[in-house]
Amino acid sequence: MLINVSTLLTEPVGHARRLRADGERCLVAEEGFEQEVTGEIRLIRSERGVLVMASFDLLPVTLECGRCLERFQMPLHLDFDEEFVLPRDPVTGLTPEVDSDDFLIDERRHLDLSEAVRQYEQSALPIRPVCRPDCRGLCPTCGRNLNVETCACLPVGRNDPWGPLRSLAERFQTEDPDGSPQA
Repeated sequence: MLINVSTLLTEPVGHARRLRADGERCLVAEEGFEQEVTGEIRLIRSERGVLVMASFDLLPVTLECGRCLERFQMPLHLDFDEEFVLPRDPVTGLTPEVDSDDFLIDERRHLDLSEAVRQYEQSALPIRPVCRPDCRGLCPTCGRNLNVETCACLPVGRNDPWGPLRSLAERFQTEDPDGSPQA
C-alpha cells in the first residue's frame, strides 16, 4: 500500500493529512504476505520524515485451532503509530540517523505500509488460537474431534473426578495388622 508523501515532506513539522483506505492491498512478496485493509490513516510531518497513525480492519485471517486442529477465520483490527524516515531530508538536505529497524520512505517519496501491517498483524495473532471458547478439542486416545462426535474412550478419571487421587492414595496406603491404614 503505497502513499505519496512528497508534498507533505515539503511542509513544516506538524502538518498533517488524513486518508481513508477502502480495501487497499498490502503485499510483502518475499514473506508471502497479502492482506486487504480498510480504515483511517493520519500522516504527520515529523523531523525525520512522516509519523503514520493507522487504524485498520483486516480481512479475516485463517488460523488453525490449537485444540481441535480445525481451520477457522478470525477478524483482526490493528492500531499502530510508526515513523517512516527519509534517507535524506528534501528541505535541509541533511541525513537523519536511521536504524536498521526503521521504516523508510523511498527515493520517489512514497511510503509503503505493507511491511508495517504485516508485522502488526503477526503480533496481533493469538499464540494459541481457539476456534471458540467452548471448543472440546480432540480425544487424547483416539483423536476424534469431540466437537463433532463423542467417542467410547474414557480417559482415566472422566467418570470419577477423584479417581486418579483415589488410586494414588491406594498405592501409598498399607494396612497395619490391626487394620488401620498408614501412609
